[in-house]
Amino acid sequence: MASEIKPIYGTERIKLSKVIPLKTPFSIFVFPTTYCNFKCVYCAHSLALDAMKKTYDFVPENMSMETYGKFIHQMKKFPDKLKMLCLMGQGEPLINKDIPVMVKMAKDAEIAERVEIISNGSLLDKTMSDRLIEAGLDTLRISLQGLNSKKYKDICGANINFDDFMDNIRYFYAHKNNTNLFVKIMDVCLEEGEEEKFYRLFEDCSDRMYIEKMLPAYDGVEITKNMKVEYDRYGRKHEKRNVCPLPFYMLGIFPNGDVEPCDTIYKPIVLGNINNSELIDMWNGEKLREFWKLQLKGNRLQNDKCKVCCAPDDVSHPEDVLDDDVEEILKRLETMESNI
Repeated sequence: MASEIKPIYGTERIKLSKVIPLKTPFSIFVFPTTYCNFKCVYCAHSLALDAMKKTYDFVPENMSMETYGKFIHQMKKFPDKLKMLCLMGQGEPLINKDIPVMVKMAKDAEIAERVEIISNGSLLDKTMSDRLIEAGLDTLRISLQGLNSKKYKDICGANINFDDFMDNIRYFYAHKNNTNLFVKIMDVCLEEGEEEKFYRLFEDCSDRMYIEKMLPAYDGVEITKNMKVEYDRYGRKHEKRNVCPLPFYMLGIFPNGDVEPCDTIYKPIVLGNINNSELIDMWNGEKLREFWKLQLKGNRLQNDKCKVCCAPDDVSHPEDVLDDDVEEILKRLETMESNI
């Protein structure tokens, strides 16, 4: 079997509490688009646009190449490379037809150790595959919504020819050169007993494959309403976490240039906009430091957006947990501020 049964996130992790505050974020999620061609039942896009506006103050749009170019230019001012640049966020990135150009610009600028895309794969035809591979994409992560056309219709409301979909994945894998291809599926997208079928289907056309657990990632989505969990999306049980690690190592950039200290739909705070401010100033700025302190002092739920977000218990990893080291980290922040 060529493929590994292994989570699709980066598995070479550093104990976060020992290295923060960071001079350069470990990762940045740039949102090429916040449009999506799917309406998956567990996702915010399952709601109508007026409901998304009301619930999340969300308006879908595409990122312009002018805004993306500013991001690339500003990243060069950080002292280190990103560990990961992910071209994805709250939409289907392949909707933005400039996505291969975005990949190439990031690779040519050498701003990240790896450049990744997370996609539903429905727009991955042979031409797009060739362009992404030629651009130097390091990893393509594909999220499946079923193992047949009917399940796709049930989960995301889209009419997908599953045989054609699989042919395109196999084409990408056969021509991928140095690009990794990871595939994953939520447990809710599988019928009872289909786990082995999923693994057999992708054992010879992916580098990694994994079944994730559905969690209440989006407040207001009916299928996960009142859902109580004691595990993360990778099935690891853990105690509920107080501090969200995400803002200590990442940034998210919406298509209009707004910068948030995570990659969620909620925008718990807006640090600035890359069209009129510098990313490095936002990363080193007082606004982000105060948000860090909010987290570390146990006041995360005072932020209305953080209050409904399950990210600390969903996508955080054991190496990222900060709860046991808050006093030490606060002292480091005090020392940093005294030197500014």
